[in-house]
Amino acid sequence: MKHTIETDRASMLERLADPSLLDSAVAVPVGETDGIVRYRLAVPVGGTRRAGYLRLDDYREALAALEVLDGRPGFPHVQVRGAVTAQDARRTIIWGEDPPTTDALARWQFYGYSTEAIARYVQQAPKGGQPAITCPPSSTQPE
Repeated sequence: MKHTIETDRASMLERLADPSLLDSAVAVPVGETDGIVRYRLAVPVGGTRRAGYLRLDDYREALAALEVLDGRPGFPHVQVRGAVTAQDARRTIIWGEDPPTTDALARWQFYGYSTEAIARYVQQAPKGGQPAITCPPSSTQPE
């Protein structure tokens, strides 16, 4: 899926227990394609949302996001995570508290997802398996 501010906003609107956090979300320029700047939407911490993250395509995008978010209210402890073996490896920008290393459900709650959204994700899981949706990152989960 190609990420844009619009797709990020729609996705988070479906997930967040407190959608008003989107009012304080920040458009992060992450690169340029054919002369058009590409943006991603970073949602701040607040209420039950104790951390956030953005998965980005490479180190350059991660540095751009870090520059915009570092020191901004609602984005404490901004860091870059991910493979360090190659400049073009995917990276994740994380902010807020360290996520739990327990199961995915605890991480979804930690990221401020609603009980309805979590229930939808669980229903998508194959019998006896993990939910079909990508789990939010844990501090021990490699990128």
